Amino acid sequence: MKTDKKNRFYDEMKECLMRLRPEEMEITFKRITKQNRKRLHGCTLQLPGAAAAPTFYFEDLYEAYLNGTAPEDIAESLINYAKENNLDAIPGNIDIDDYECVRKNLGLVVIGEENNREYLRKMIYKKIEDLALIPIIFTNDRYGTGCIKVREEFLDYWGVTANEVMEEAILNAPKILPPTFRQLNEILSARDTDENDDELFVISNKYYAGGAAVAFYPGFLDCIGTALGKDLFILPSSVNELILVTDSGQDPELLLQIVKEVNRTQVEPGDVLTDAVYHYGRNGEGFHRLLPSRM
Repeated sequence: MKTDKKNRFYDEMKECLMRLRPEEMEITFKRITKQNRKRLHGCTLQLPGAAAAPTFYFEDLYEAYLNGTAPEDIAESLINYAKENNLDAIPGNIDIDDYECVRKNLGLVVIGEENNREYLRKMIYKKIEDLALIPIIFTNDRYGTGCIKVREEFLDYWGVTANEVMEEAILNAPKILPPTFRQLNEILSARDTDENDDELFVISNKYYAGGAAVAFYPGFLDCIGTALGKDLFILPSSVNELILVTDSGQDPELLLQIVKEVNRTQVEPGDVLTDAVYHYGRNGEGFHRLLPSRM
């Protein structure tokens, strides 16, 4: 019954958008696979000459409908937004056709590879264990920060290879998305900490968005392990941050159960990284997935 009501809303939205759109506006509807196999009903509103077109998801608009807003009013607000925010350039004045401009804005994000194979089909990425390291074009202007994941189709008009883009992103990411490293008890309130919290750390980037990728900045984990004088367990808190636990002989199975519990109860489904525990060894072992072990 609930699904039928949603589908009626989606159909009404399509009808209203097509009826109300300006003649010059092109509207496309498609099912879009987001991270972690999440399938959404998207609509893109494109005006002639615009460098970027906003995409809205009917699932995000359904709550307003349930609260009494008519589909016609929602459609009109989307069209007005697209007209008022007709971008002549990508945010941050990035000319996406000019690789010399783009290369200075390349950064990194990381997602789980195993749960995102369809999503990754046309992306450029580097597989590391069960993770996919993806180059992004980072945008930052008065409206906020954002990113555009680099797709294979970009390479033809840039005239570069996937390896060149990946290497550039790995070197450039620490400059535009600097890493942060904090003790967990700096973040949690005193009542949430215990005597062992000085062995727990959070790593991310300065924006705490897509920050799990800092684990793959050149030399970053090695620098932390050397400074602490210990190897590290790495727990995927989300795509935005990782928890580091100094290796003092803890039971990895227990750490894995903690990761799974947090992913099920505290992390939005689209932000889950993986159900896994990783390890970083200072003596040449490097980064690897510890659990679950590969068959």
